[in-house]
Amino acid sequence: MGELSSPTNLVMLIVVIAVGVAASGCAVAAAYVYLHAQPDRDASARDRLARRWLIATALLGFTVIAMRFVWVLLI
Repeated sequence: MGELSSPTNLVMLIVVIAVGVAASGCAVAAAYVYLHAQPDRDASARDRLARRWLIATALLGFTVIAMRFVWVLLI
């Protein structure tokens, strides 16, 4: 994959890892919202909020995949 001493490779590695960690955080947030029952929130609102977190997870996941392909093209 080339050397990491190149500034482009180092920046892309950091950005890809950061977006991947953000996607993982969104997935954990979706699981927490869905599984953590609160007495003041009904089930449908909890489902909608969890669905929004899952959509954010999917968008960030696809972003990581696309960035990986861009990274391969830059090498």
